[in-house]
Amino acid sequence: MNDASHLALLTEGPRIGAWRVAHVAGGLRGTLHLKLTRDDGASVRCIVGSRGEQGLLQTRAGSVYYKDFEGCSDAEAADATRALGAALERGALPLAVLFPHLAMHATPTAEDRKLLGDSLRAQRKLLPSGADDDADPLPEARPSLYFDPPGVAEFLAPEVTVGGAAVAGCSLRAIYLPPVGRRQSVDFGSLVLEFERGVETHRLRLSVGGREGFGRVGTALSLDLMGVTGELDGMSLGATSLASWLLTLLRLKGAESLAVTVPTRAEELRALNHPADRPPPSTAWSGTAAPGETQRAVPPALNLAIDSDCHQACAFCSVKSYVKPSDGGADELANIRFQLRSAREQGVEEVRLNGIDPLTFSRVLDVVSAVREHGFRRLTVYSSCRRLADDAFRAEFLRRAPAELTITVPLYGVTAATHDRVTGAPGSYLEARRAFDALLEVSRANPNVRLHASTVVVTHNVGELSALAAFVRGLDLDLHPHVPYPMRQTTRDPYAESAVREGDIVRTFLDDLGRFVRTDDKRWAMNLLGLAVQHPCLLAREEQKRKLPVFGSGDGDRRPMLPGTEYRAAERFVHDSGGAATAADAFAVTTVPCPHVDRCALAPICPGEHYAVYQQLFGLDEFQPVSPRALYALRR
Repeated sequence: MNDASHLALLTEGPRIGAWRVAHVAGGLRGTLHLKLTRDDGASVRCIVGSRGEQGLLQTRAGSVYYKDFEGCSDAEAADATRALGAALERGALPLAVLFPHLAMHATPTAEDRKLLGDSLRAQRKLLPSGADDDADPLPEARPSLYFDPPGVAEFLAPEVTVGGAAVAGCSLRAIYLPPVGRRQSVDFGSLVLEFERGVETHRLRLSVGGREGFGRVGTALSLDLMGVTGELDGMSLGATSLASWLLTLLRLKGAESLAVTVPTRAEELRALNHPADRPPPSTAWSGTAAPGETQRAVPPALNLAIDSDCHQACAFCSVKSYVKPSDGGADELANIRFQLRSAREQGVEEVRLNGIDPLTFSRVLDVVSAVREHGFRRLTVYSSCRRLADDAFRAEFLRRAPAELTITVPLYGVTAATHDRVTGAPGSYLEARRAFDALLEVSRANPNVRLHASTVVVTHNVGELSALAAFVRGLDLDLHPHVPYPMRQTTRDPYAESAVREGDIVRTFLDDLGRFVRTDDKRWAMNLLGLAVQHPCLLAREEQKRKLPVFGSGDGDRRPMLPGTEYRAAERFVHDSGGAATAADAFAVTTVPCPHVDRCALAPICPGEHYAVYQQLFGLDEFQPVSPRALYALRR
């Protein structure tokens, strides 16, 4: 009987006396949950745990007890549980075949090994391909484990190998370090084992230490499933069986005194993943794959969040209220080197330095050198850029940078008074402009060095937005304007004191449009306005009033995302070693739907939502739906 037959026996409702097994599911803590039902509607939920665990009775297939019941008495529930236990003892239900870890203690005894051997001898589950049928079906114990991807691969072989014989119907695809999210340290004490069953993917995490999970391997290791959502006792039987078989193998191969050596530095890892020529699948994107292959596109960039202090107190920013500025020195540099190595092995070619202010990090020049040494082609920098005002630092930074460099300098106005009012740092404008002007000369001489300007439109500088735009346009550069967003979902966030009504931004900018003389410059400026204010109904209204192509100058082929919500699209962003941080793990601003999204002709090119704090501050009356008739009139 194969795995499918055994699973069918469980799922097709086998009867145990007056009771029927109506549902079977796995539990995250390594238990199995069986719902028994009777023809009169009564039900009992029974739990099967590993041998030796506390229960109503012990069987050769595990410890059994009942958790809750309906439509029957406590005594009847106990009798049903005993009937289940008797069925397990005589092998009427194939739990020991599908879930062998239940048939052993946490530390396998001699009796456990004998019972498992008898059960497995007919299955040949743990034998390598081509082994003698008369051989012992149980694997040999190993005294030690070097905890890196090649080490775990060596430990599992020959029973489980990449691309080898299936375990519980699943084939091992890769072993790799779990990706880390922004501002997290590398965890050398955990590894991901990725299995495939057809189009399904199951990821199990093997960890060193006391992590609670599906099950433990002695005192040294633990195993748990990743990415399982929903009920704690709602795991599929396929995933549960895979975890059970792997846990059983690890327990049988891991001697009671298993010595586990965990690398402490990236240099001690023989490889970041196994096989070495296959990048961690955690960065998989959708795409078209060749027959028999899985398409895994290369992430666009590695985002390195470096949270050294910016020495500013920008009017719109509260990031330092929940991310304490820090400089990790040599330890942080070592972590960054690991991220760079991992990203390059995935084929990433660009690094983006961001965070609170990466350029004030004490080892930032070493970071830039490492970016180049690892073979990255492009480096993009987001910073206050004030440190680049220092001639010596700037020269050394440029010398170490890779061939293609892009730097965005934030300018919050065209005067020191306005810029410094936004940053809360006297003298910051002079330093930002000194850096900006020097980089402008560099970019004029070297086309591989690109310079951009950015700004955040707030109450302090909204009156200078058009002047700033004209200044940047005169230099033939790009300006990236943004509105602020609330980092804390409360009107006590600095956002509340700095945000401007979007309609006021549009009107203030267009009132000063006369400083742009040429038609091309006017169109450029109105397109810029559409980048800052992403609700097109406001632009369409002004176009109708002013007879200017305000709305028509924007990009009408996309649905924009409000600043601060981008990380919901987790597949578009890769953080640190591969960006496994999902949308649920990443920061995203709380929003409310636009009340007109269902009846506005511009909905397909509108975010369709507003910041919840914006609604609290200003309401949403300024946003009105645009009818198809009104939209057509604009085009005439």
